Amino acid sequence: MKQQSVFSGIVILGTGLFFLATQMQVTALLPYLSWPALLAIVGVAFLVQSASAKDGSGAFSGILLTGLGIHFYASGRVEGWPQGLGMFILIMAAAFFYQYKKTKEGLIAGIIMFAISMWLLFFKTNSSPVQDLFSGVEGLWPAALIAVGAIFIFKKKK
Repeated sequence: MKQQSVFSGIVILGTGLFFLATQMQVTALLPYLSWPALLAIVGVAFLVQSASAKDGSGAFSGILLTGLGIHFYASGRVEGWPQGLGMFILIMAAAFFYQYKKTKEGLIAGIIMFAISMWLLFFKTNSSPVQDLFSGVEGLWPAALIAVGAIFIFKKKK
């Protein structure tokens, strides 16, 4: 029960500080007071809850929400920030890697997501030979991902 109160406390405290800063028009914080900040607040709450529980239960959610909050904030403000599906998949890969560090689960999914994100971010639009090589395989990605996901779901643990 202690972990739940830590999570709830951080979410309520962070949301309260968010709205207080909005009402008081704190000039230094105004650029950060948008909905991505709320995503990051909930993500940080998951990360703190995960660290205090020492079981990694909220690690994936924490990295995912914090990463999405940072991405949505930076995409409109940082010149050259990557856009599109590749960035979302990279954030998911980071969440899987962090989950693996905490719980020893999710490494294969993290590696697959990382490889897909690198291909989408760097190779898909930049290199004609690589694009030609994968043009025939590109239509198979959804089926391959569905198959790998089904294997993860239905594979019996030893």
